[in-house]
Amino acid sequence: MESSEANLDTSERVRIAFFGVGSVATAALNLCRQRSWMAVTAAVRSPSSVAALPTAGAWAGVGIWTDPEAMLDEARPEIALIATRSELDSVLPLIRLCARKGVHVVSTSEELSWPDVELPGAGTSLQRTAEESGVVIAAAGINPGFAFDVLPLVLAGAAWDVMKIVVQRTLDASVFGREVHRSLGIGYSEAEFRSAVRSRRVRGHIGFAESARIVADGVGLEIEQFEEEIEPVIADRVHSLAGYTIEPPETAGVVQLATAWVGGQEWLRFELSLHVAPGEVGWQTRDRIRIYGENELDLTMEPGMPAVSTTAALLVNAVPAVLTARPGFYPPARLQPTTPWLARRRPPGRS
Repeated sequence: MESSEANLDTSERVRIAFFGVGSVATAALNLCRQRSWMAVTAAVRSPSSVAALPTAGAWAGVGIWTDPEAMLDEARPEIALIATRSELDSVLPLIRLCARKGVHVVSTSEELSWPDVELPGAGTSLQRTAEESGVVIAAAGINPGFAFDVLPLVLAGAAWDVMKIVVQRTLDASVFGREVHRSLGIGYSEAEFRSAVRSRRVRGHIGFAESARIVADGVGLEIEQFEEEIEPVIADRVHSLAGYTIEPPETAGVVQLATAWVGGQEWLRFELSLHVAPGEVGWQTRDRIRIYGENELDLTMEPGMPAVSTTAALLVNAVPAVLTARPGFYPPARLQPTTPWLARRRPPGRS
């Protein structure tokens, strides 16, 4: 019989620190507390954050810092879970700091999942940093990291060939706060929306280009051409959300399409539909993957994978794989399959 949590020596637990205290980090913290072999030692929040210091509720008992280096020196975590921003340039300094301190990293940054898209050569640089520091640097999340890339690759393992892949995801965006809504393109007039898209203040979901590279790399192909487009969904009724209200004719959602060509043919298509109240407008939240070829495969999940809880699961469940991996940088699909470690003992480490 496994030892109980009460009998597990504190020194045996994997020491975890968080960067970020938002919704994903909070969900991941709650999951960590269900793993008796994990000990959350500290967290870092941005000193410029306008949110209240999270010393109660889920974060009660966790030391909250604003100085990352001081936290790493004092709390001495083994693994840092970074759930802050999507952009690569915002997380690279934290990743390199952790590596210098000998701390493994798992990050939800979408652009980290295939960093050469935004910063050519970044993948090689991260690999060198990880090897020289003796740590693992891994990207994890639902998109990129699972729904649009890793899961289609797993399904493709049952296919004779892959003539084309289509992934469709319909998502309830009400789980996000107003700041995320604004970055997605929700809560604007149509004119404001189109202006914000042109200036790249609104990008919608970040990570399609990275997911396309992950899928192509997984089957040994290269993307020849890649295109994205985003369109607003205009509210036809009032939507009351946490802290604010969307009224007609403001944007209540977006539809994004991304297409990749291989061999002169459309080979990969992503379709993402986001709405703050999908049920009210007749949308069914779901994930669907179709692989066309000699033996066509069609996988549908309803009501689909919720964004926050699934991202948190992928972040936390990557920890056992990180402990067994050799030092290096691991985009999604290159780390061993993410599965939860449910035993009441520390997962095995690298032999």
